[in-house]
Amino acid sequence: MDPASDRARRGVLAKALARQLVAFTVSLLLSLSLLQLLLFNAPGDAIDLLPNAAELRPELEAQWGLDRPLPERLGQGLQAMARGDWGYSVAVRTGTPVLELLAATAPRSLGVLLPAMGLQLLLALGLALLTRGRRPIVRAAIQLGSALPLFLMLLAAVTLLNEGAWALVQSGRLERPSWFALPDQPSALRWGLATFGLAWASSALGEAHADVELHSSRLLSGPHLTACRARGEPILLPLLHNLLPELLALGARRLPTMLGGLVIAEKVLLIQGTGALLWDACLLRDHPLALGIAATCAALVATTTLGSESLRLWIDPRLRAQP
Repeated sequence: MDPASDRARRGVLAKALARQLVAFTVSLLLSLSLLQLLLFNAPGDAIDLLPNAAELRPELEAQWGLDRPLPERLGQGLQAMARGDWGYSVAVRTGTPVLELLAATAPRSLGVLLPAMGLQLLLALGLALLTRGRRPIVRAAIQLGSALPLFLMLLAAVTLLNEGAWALVQSGRLERPSWFALPDQPSALRWGLATFGLAWASSALGEAHADVELHSSRLLSGPHLTACRARGEPILLPLLHNLLPELLALGARRLPTMLGGLVIAEKVLLIQGTGALLWDACLLRDHPLALGIAATCAALVATTTLGSESLRLWIDPRLRAQP
């Protein structure tokens, strides 16, 4: 390659990545500020849950900084997070650093979230290839099949598995399984239900399938793959290569929804992950812990978006020319 054209190519890529980095920084700062505003303006606090709240309120408000003006609290909160000081839990695990609680629960949540994201993309891609060119009723069936709300799907699955296993145990046809009874006993089945439900329910798979089918149809009718078919060449690998940027973008777009579903899955199946911890923090008005978890999720979404966009720019040179 000509050195001048190589430098120009790298310059275009660097500018495109710089735009994504600026967007990442701005979106992360706005997300953290908005989260703090929402939590600080939420009714009540952890002091209200104490039996002697009236007596302890002046001292605890000064200790926790609740008596300071809102702009000062916002600024100090951002500065503390930038220094790595995310505060301490005031209600869920009183006195425990927020980062310590996140480190203890994040592996369980990621053990559900990451397989669910991969499974959803694989199912969406496979179904998109199967349904392309078929009647709309096939697509409608997929949409309808994934429309059941996540909590209803998980509750129904738990009930059916427990009742079916108990009936077989009573009849002597089955010894008591190690996972019985759900969700009290830790088991691979419990994690599998959470992963599959997160990837499938609440229209998650239907939306992902529609997105992947749209992009795959455009690629299959495009000039590159049309020429491959005309030459009798296999088109699966070229299709996947051209579809990869869109799959990366789809995964990044689906992440916020899946993080919300993770809270439901962990509470229904009694998985003590970060989602369940966020539920408890909101219930007990543990603002430092809730803010720390929400800020971590916001940073994860922003980082994933930045990473996916950077990979898309690296893979597809056509995107670098976009303003």
